[in-house]
Amino acid sequence: MRFSQIVNSPSRTFALVLTVFCFGILIGNFLPLLPILPLLPFLLVFLFFLPPRPSGPSRTFLIFILLASFFFGIFRYQQSEVPSYLITVSDRTTVMVRVQGKVLNEVERKMDGQQIILSNVFVADESVFGKLLVRAPLFPRVSYGDMIIFSCRLEKPEPFNGFSYDKLLESRGILAVCPFPQFVSVYKTAPTSLISVILSFKQFAIQRLQFLFGEPHGSFVSGLIFGGSASLSDDLREDFSRTGLSHILAASGVNVSLFSVVLLHWLLASPLGRRKGLAVSGVLLVFYVIAAGATPAVVRAGIMAGLLILQLAIRRQARMLNVLLLTLAVMLLVNPRLLLDDVGFQLSFVATSALLFIYPSVYKRFSFIPSTLGIRAVVSSSLIAIIFTLPILIWNFGQISLVAPIVNVITLPFVTFLMAVALISLAASILFLPLGQIVAVFGIAISFIILRIVTIFGSLSFASIPIAYSKIVAVAFVIILFLILSHYNAARHTS
Repeated sequence: MRFSQIVNSPSRTFALVLTVFCFGILIGNFLPLLPILPLLPFLLVFLFFLPPRPSGPSRTFLIFILLASFFFGIFRYQQSEVPSYLITVSDRTTVMVRVQGKVLNEVERKMDGQQIILSNVFVADESVFGKLLVRAPLFPRVSYGDMIIFSCRLEKPEPFNGFSYDKLLESRGILAVCPFPQFVSVYKTAPTSLISVILSFKQFAIQRLQFLFGEPHGSFVSGLIFGGSASLSDDLREDFSRTGLSHILAASGVNVSLFSVVLLHWLLASPLGRRKGLAVSGVLLVFYVIAAGATPAVVRAGIMAGLLILQLAIRRQARMLNVLLLTLAVMLLVNPRLLLDDVGFQLSFVATSALLFIYPSVYKRFSFIPSTLGIRAVVSSSLIAIIFTLPILIWNFGQISLVAPIVNVITLPFVTFLMAVALISLAASILFLPLGQIVAVFGIAISFIILRIVTIFGSLSFASIPIAYSKIVAVAFVIILFLILSHYNAARHTS
């Protein structure tokens, strides 16, 4: 496509500006602060008063817009770096100190302790910049909004097994960890905020599911719907990891998007019809985000799943490309660290993009699979998600699950049905508890099948193997995918 065609197309121009901004975010990670950045506001003012031609923006004007977008992307990323003059919580490590902070998010409770994120941190009565991750014992119990005081030897996060754990925490504003707090004092606050109400409902829902399904099915189902595997045994979590199914135990964009695809197929095939089906899907998605705690990861997952609903409403991939780019640009504007440092965001974005643009073609080619109850939708969408997220997993974790494709194809249809049965059981139990228990019987049977498959395949010695030169392999895999897609597009346009 020629440059003049891009200039004369508002849609393509908008997409190009967003792409250049995101590219600037990417480049900002590798460049020092540029001397030209202080001049950016003057450049934007100049562009604002530069009149375009009557027939559309001129070539020169568009070049200035693209340059401004690129440098603003670099500026926004470097603006997210912690200034050197600030005293951060990571500057107060290696010695035992008195720490005070406010619980910022929902507390994640595991079998052996609590994981707490603190804001408004004071170290030795000195206010410091950054959040603190605390791994505390189960008692005393800590909740969202509480103020806690303790003594601890703070540590800087470190990468492990090739995974940049420190970068992941930094992308979330967490600059230090406290592995062993001592003399913990908790000062309770009244739960009056909307977030407190949402989290209280979530805890009620989790406890009700655990009562309806029993263990280990209750912990598995609650993790499936609301995210988290803390209540599962270490052996079972390891089996999920070795079989490549860990993503279903997190409120990730991958999991929510896969469920949204199948849910849409169910609703669109129902008597509701297209318009009402899309509306119901959107309402259920909003309810899920709220019920799951509305944490940043859940909100991102909801946004990605919402794009799939929007695609069916728009029915044009060209416009959906702009919507996807706009979503990416806004999320990176809020937190530029997501692009390179947050693996969950990377998996969500790549999986959703693949489902948006590749899933329709794959779904048609899988015509030999029955579409009854959304089976074809589950198989085709899960394979797409597995293939396109595999390079990210290899790059970050340096290993690959050989049984993941088989296990995902076998279990994901059951996972979708289990999520639906669990939500119906939860709603029914609120109306009439015995009715919820009756519905849960079917869910327990499905959960038993899934867990049995995971333990059988996870016990295989070759289930997961390390990859030598993992980053090179990941890049090679991306190149192969790019060549395959290019060949497919060329063949489609010539036919």
